[in-house]
Amino acid sequence: MKKFLIALLAGLAALLIALTLFFVLNTDNNAPPRDYVPHATTEPVTEPPPQPVDIRIQFAGDALMHSGPIAAARVGQNEAGYNTYDFRPFLRDIAPFIREGDLNIINMETPVDAYGNNTRISTWPRFNVPFEVLEALDYAGFNHLIAANNHTVDRGFPGIVATVDNFRRAGLSSTGMYSSEAQFNTPSVIDVHGVQVGIIAYTESLNGLDSLLTAHQHTFATRRFNFYDVTNGVPAMVADMNNLRAHGAEVIIVSLHWGAEYVNQPTVAQARFARALSEAGADIIMGHHSHTPQPIEWHTREDGSRGLIIYSLGNFLADQTRLTPPDSRTQYTKLVTANVRRYPDGTIVLGEADVLPIYIMRDRTGNTLGAPNRIALLPIINGELPEFVTPAYLRTRGRNAHSHLMRIVGGFDGQPLAPVIPR
Repeated sequence: MKKFLIALLAGLAALLIALTLFFVLNTDNNAPPRDYVPHATTEPVTEPPPQPVDIRIQFAGDALMHSGPIAAARVGQNEAGYNTYDFRPFLRDIAPFIREGDLNIINMETPVDAYGNNTRISTWPRFNVPFEVLEALDYAGFNHLIAANNHTVDRGFPGIVATVDNFRRAGLSSTGMYSSEAQFNTPSVIDVHGVQVGIIAYTESLNGLDSLLTAHQHTFATRRFNFYDVTNGVPAMVADMNNLRAHGAEVIIVSLHWGAEYVNQPTVAQARFARALSEAGADIIMGHHSHTPQPIEWHTREDGSRGLIIYSLGNFLADQTRLTPPDSRTQYTKLVTANVRRYPDGTIVLGEADVLPIYIMRDRTGNTLGAPNRIALLPIINGELPEFVTPAYLRTRGRNAHSHLMRIVGGFDGQPLAPVIPR
């Protein structure tokens, strides 16, 4: 029995040794333990510090089509027999400059296709322009329309409803013309690369067509103001601006359709009103209605911040060559760019404001533009029209336009960055 136990123990010991050798010889000594999670061997990734955001807001004058260019833009009829148009060639040469902006704003001076299918198209004194005007503005790079002006109610309230619907159909946002109380009460705040830009628009006049709106429609179809009334007018507009800021606006643009037509300078009353509005918090004032370019100025507020005042941009997509032939100030215009920077702490800065002089060229003979009564917006670079404009009389007009614009604008060529104190 004793020998049996000794033999059994010896066998068990031999088996244990054999099993141990087996596991040792068949084990990968380099393999990590089961469920092993290696520790990081690189430095932790650090997020880059927040960077300022820069945006370009561009402003253009009036889109105001008269009969000559409308006739020249007609390209035929659709299958239903309705006239079709193409206004894009008018903007071909200026489009690359417009597309450099992030938010590109133009004053849409007239109702658009108020009766549908481009029927009952009309011009002065009560406009109704083809739908394709909007397609041309979109093609050129504009993405926001101002629609509070003296022609807003040219086609009554149904024209407002149709025009606002056409804006939407063309993919263009708008401010200033409203087909419902809900639209009127919805603040116009646009996200531009993270910067919230608020826009509000007013008109001084409706060309005496007030009776085309009911008393109730007058409360929301558009916003009116009187630039002679600083005492009451500015506080009412400040309330509107405060509403924009309450809805997140960091930059406030106020559009004003105002003043006299065909003059080079604003009145004393306009300057007083604009500066009071700027002092009250309007960051940029976009003026129009004169059909001629007027001065631009910085207004430095009491708190050290500043606002940009554009008294009038003049015409843009327009044709008023016959006012003072052969060389009309209504053919001189400008594209104004406000450079805005938003710092990570929320501080908003108005930087340089750039001015591109533009000549609205019309060649009644058709030799330059390919068809009689076509117009072309041409940039003026270093005082000269593009080289492809060869007739001497047109090159002279381009130089005249540049000289006039520099006198009126004052050679406005930008200012150093200056902070706008957050409000």
